[in-house]
Amino acid sequence: MVIMKKFLTNTNLNIKVYILSYLFLLVVKSSLATLTYSKASPYCQCCSGPPGTPGAHGNLGLQGPRGQSGFKGQKGEIGNSGIPGPLGPTGKAGDRGRRGRKGQKGECGSRGNKGMRGEVGPYGVMGQKGQKGQSGDVRRQVAFSASRTSRLGPVLENTIVVYDNIFINLGDSFDSFTSTFVCKVNGTYMFAAHVLCNLDSDAFGWIMMNGNYVIPMHGDQRAGYGTGSNTIILHLVQGDHVWIQLSKNSSLLNDYSTFSGFLLYAD
Repeated sequence: MVIMKKFLTNTNLNIKVYILSYLFLLVVKSSLATLTYSKASPYCQCCSGPPGTPGAHGNLGLQGPRGQSGFKGQKGEIGNSGIPGPLGPTGKAGDRGRRGRKGQKGECGSRGNKGMRGEVGPYGVMGQKGQKGQSGDVRRQVAFSASRTSRLGPVLENTIVVYDNIFINLGDSFDSFTSTFVCKVNGTYMFAAHVLCNLDSDAFGWIMMNGNYVIPMHGDQRAGYGTGSNTIILHLVQGDHVWIQLSKNSSLLNDYSTFSGFLLYAD
């Protein structure tokens, strides 16, 4: 403004008039432009004309690039268990499975401390025959019967069977310590024996006379508790011995094993 005042002071009057006129025109023109803009403005309700026809929609723009994946959300809490459904029908029975293999045989248990009974020793020298006595009025009676109450074996060698339960011993001819019948009266005798085996081994037995095998018996363990028995009639004289012998690797169960004998008639 200082420069303009200085300019107007130093210029002649015509030029001043011309410049002032020019400035005035500029001010008027600027005012008209402002008035025109105000009429076209939507805020001037009194001077605006009717709205124009809407233009057509433009074409859709190109799809923008895909954004980056968001972070994984936290795992939600487990929901409540549902109500169990109804029980289904029973299925058909399956086919029967194959039979399993036979198991291995278990180890043998430890043996007891009791030793095995030894075999009968050799017979002694027969003494001289004594004088014949007077005939008695009463006939001699000889009979015995015994059983074994406990298990025996399997034995490691041929073994005499010991019978610890004696039912009868008329004539006292059955030796309770050796379980051997010792003839005291010459005559004809009948002997019977019965053996019962265990489940794990057979029972091979013999009726023995003076160290000789007379007649056998066999209880087969394949039949479960297999049994064997036999009966024989023998003629004996004084000093003859009869007993039951169990063969090696055989065994007896209990009191089902018996030994009996009696005199049929004396000589």
